[in-house]
Amino acid sequence: MLFLKRTLPLIITFVTGVIMIVAYFTGNSLSFIKQLEEILPKWSQIIMVFTMILGAFSLLRFNFKKIALKQNGWGYSVVLLVGFFGMGTIGLISGGSWPAFEEKLEEDKPYMLLSEKGFSAKEVTIKEKALLNELGEKDPNGTLTITVILPEKDENGNFKEEKVSADRIKSRFMSKIAIAQQVLYDGVFKSASSTMFALLAFFVASASFRAFRIKSKEAGLLMFSAFIVMLGNVPLGDMISKLWTWIPLFKNLEISAIKDWIMAYPSSAAQGAILIGAMLGYVSSSLKIILGVERSHLGGEG
Repeated sequence: MLFLKRTLPLIITFVTGVIMIVAYFTGNSLSFIKQLEEILPKWSQIIMVFTMILGAFSLLRFNFKKIALKQNGWGYSVVLLVGFFGMGTIGLISGGSWPAFEEKLEEDKPYMLLSEKGFSAKEVTIKEKALLNELGEKDPNGTLTITVILPEKDENGNFKEEKVSADRIKSRFMSKIAIAQQVLYDGVFKSASSTMFALLAFFVASASFRAFRIKSKEAGLLMFSAFIVMLGNVPLGDMISKLWTWIPLFKNLEISAIKDWIMAYPSSAAQGAILIGAMLGYVSSSLKIILGVERSHLGGEG
């Protein structure tokens, strides 16, 4: 049991790490090693799928337990579970790319045409009979299109025709599912994400205020550089540049140009140094894991 829990994972980690290092530095000289380098990332994708499933079950178990024990914030767990099962169910139902559950498209049978944004649908009919694998023609962008008859009439009293993407043609049931999915995604998920990012803006502003307190020369230089960069990204910077054109020394000097210089040279140099330090830390951590010095991936054993 100890071999399976500790020794075997360490052996697998060591062998995999050595293969990836050898494959990178040998190039194409060792073909079988190069093949392993191409196969191993696919294995990691399979492992990621299982970790997602495990994470979903862990999330459900934690929140069901929280609701059962009526712990603090259990109402949020109810909302989470409703969203989890609701969005998951709708996503599974609408996951197919067929307009009407693989049925043949018929001329006189009514179908639903989703709007461009997917929040509504209207009833249309197919102009020409088509099988599922022969829906229509492809436009210059490679999108499969089909001609439909719209319920609106033109000035001559004839029903309008339009070439639309085949993905927008749904059965009545599937159109309702697609609209519900779009409403949940755009109306709930995107709105909640925008709200979270908007709240983060206040935390960034608060952190910036604390960081820009001038307690040293370095802090003063940081504040001055940040002030110039912010001015260079807003119209106020251009207005200031136009105001001081009457001063001979500042006549050809623009704040946006100063901002570009700061971002191109001092900022890039600092970012390069930070990235080099981060990569060195990444390499050292990887070597510790490969050699078995760091064992946190075995379940908390350090």
